[in-house]
Amino acid sequence: MTEQKKNSFWQRLRFKYRLTLVNEDTLQVRWQTHMSWLRAILLGGLLFLVALALCSALILFTPIRTFLPGGVTEDERQFLLDESMRLDSLQQQVDRQTRYLESVRIAISGVAQKDSMPPLDSMRVLEHEQLIEQTSPATEQFIRQYEEQHPQPAKTNPKKK
Repeated sequence: MTEQKKNSFWQRLRFKYRLTLVNEDTLQVRWQTHMSWLRAILLGGLLFLVALALCSALILFTPIRTFLPGGVTEDERQFLLDESMRLDSLQQQVDRQTRYLESVRIAISGVAQKDSMPPLDSMRVLEHEQLIEQTSPATEQFIRQYEEQHPQPAKTNPKKK
């Protein structure tokens, strides 16, 4: 009896059915084929494997893999950071050169006054001057103590007689 059930299972899987596509309006047969359950399962598995292969290829060979965890190694990440920094410095250099060329163009055309063109790094110079001019209370105290310990002689004007 168990062998009869086995045979009936395999017989059901291999039994052929007709799969037909019919146009309902005209009752015209558009497509037909003979299909068994076994062939349908194999065809479905094959389609699944093809879809899986296409998705895998899409992820492995396109930049999509960078969005997945572990898609970018530390070397690649460091390379991207270095290139980003390099691009930023190049952009700053291009901006400086553009400002310089614009100031040269204005100077040659005679439109601007000589004093109206600020130097390229004027903000940095001002920041450094402010830092140099600022003194801390400790520095001021040291200067006072030094001046008290080492008084300077009075300056005399040699032209006065």
